[in-house]
Amino acid sequence: MKSRLILFTGAVSLLVACSSPSSTPPDTRALGDVTAEPRECGLISSDAIKIATGLTEYSAYGTTIDMGRRFGSCSVGGEAEGEQGLLIKMFEPSPISPEGLENTKRVNRGNDLPNGLGPGFVARRGNAQGRSIAFVYGWTGDYEKLLTINIMEGVPGRDSAADAVEFFSAA
Repeated sequence: MKSRLILFTGAVSLLVACSSPSSTPPDTRALGDVTAEPRECGLISSDAIKIATGLTEYSAYGTTIDMGRRFGSCSVGGEAEGEQGLLIKMFEPSPISPEGLENTKRVNRGNDLPNGLGPGFVARRGNAQGRSIAFVYGWTGDYEKLLTINIMEGVPGRDSAADAVEFFSAA
């Protein structure tokens, strides 16, 4: 009887050890209002930037077009030299045709944006340093501006492609 109990206890211990999660649970928090205060570059929520990039200490630099009247771009980088986080650019008018956007999607093996967004796509690519970047290319609802959103991947458990789409949906 005692040997059966020891065998049973050992089997239960092994089962518990094998079924314990070994990784960090995914960070599935929504970015929330990606244009809420406080903002960086006059447009993007600093809280959303911190969630999407994992950067708590960063610098953000924005540009405008038409003598400062409209958003042009926002670049967010970490405090360490070369540490990238997020790059958002607005091209007005769009420098790419519908065929060009479709060809770019095909080359990057992109997936269409959800219904109601775009036309455009979301994909991933590598950079020169061997890191992965999730990005969205798409036209805004008026079909006159091309919006690109690039997020450096690396936040444990974060779906950077979904974050890029969430940023895009606020445009």
